[in-house]
Amino acid sequence: MALVVIIFVGAILLSLTGASLLFSSLDLKATSTMKDGTIAFQVADTGIHHALALIPSGDTFPYSSTTEVVPLTVHPNITGFSYSVTAINTNGGTQAILTSTAQGPNGTRKVVVAYVSRGNFGLGATNLPGSTAPNTETTFSGTSFSINGNDNCSAAPAVPGIVVTNPALATELTNDTTSDGGLASNQMNLVTGAGGTPSVVTIQPLSQTVSQIADAYLNLSHTDLSGGQYSGNGNWGTSGSPRITRITGNADIQGTIEGYGVLIVDGALGVQGNFTFHGLVIARGDVQVQITGNAGIYGSLMIGGSSEPDPDYELDVRGNAHIRYDSCALAAANSWAPLPKAAKLVAWQEKLT
Repeated sequence: MALVVIIFVGAILLSLTGASLLFSSLDLKATSTMKDGTIAFQVADTGIHHALALIPSGDTFPYSSTTEVVPLTVHPNITGFSYSVTAINTNGGTQAILTSTAQGPNGTRKVVVAYVSRGNFGLGATNLPGSTAPNTETTFSGTSFSINGNDNCSAAPAVPGIVVTNPALATELTNDTTSDGGLASNQMNLVTGAGGTPSVVTIQPLSQTVSQIADAYLNLSHTDLSGGQYSGNGNWGTSGSPRITRITGNADIQGTIEGYGVLIVDGALGVQGNFTFHGLVIARGDVQVQITGNAGIYGSLMIGGSSEPDPDYELDVRGNAHIRYDSCALAAANSWAPLPKAAKLVAWQEKLT
């Protein structure tokens, strides 16, 4: 009887031990699953921010049907995890819904849904959209000029001092090599704004070309001026009555000119005198923009890249020239034809699947 009791008690103890080990194993699996789920959730959030960086600036969103924004992408820092992002319009195209799906080990899956709209103007103080490094020549002289992306009227967050859409061009501007048109070491701190010093940032291509943006303004009531030398005093719009002004040829400003609104130059723009413009300045075609003297642009300067290499510089900044972002000065331009705007995250949540 003692032997039977000992065997019975031993069997009970073995069963209890086995059950304890089984439950411990389940706890480890649950902990591992929870850890993978938490990581996958963070990876899905990474996908949302990746997509925001890839959405071109514009007025509305172009996703009339479900569109892949970010293809399946391996997370660069977390082994075994990947994500993909799709988008679709909502609210008539003024908003979009992003769906980021993250995959992980052992079938781990998390989905994050984000709602985005258009935020601040998707422009820098100076913009070279569509320009590529081999075709675009820039030069910067002296240490008295400035290109500033901090909002002059303090109504909007800082933007980059210089915006490009070609990474090689950004490298040329910031590699401390003046032979390719970049900034010298003692000029880096003269280009300020969002994104570091110097403030040169690569963005996604705009939803419209520079010429298309200009044409939208020229379809409205505007004032045409002939190309030539402007050596006297004058105004191209006032603060109380801004206007759209187009110069149909090359413009050489040597006098004192002040303007407000939108200025479109179809030829080369040379500024040597006292020139102050508040608003959007667009130079397109085989452009050359040389800003010297006491020139000041408060708003944004946009230059369309030439299709062929040009023997002259497309952007030449020197002397006491100042280009400073001003969201208030751009308000008139935006009221006539909507300016490109960056995508902005409004809200997000985990989608339970």
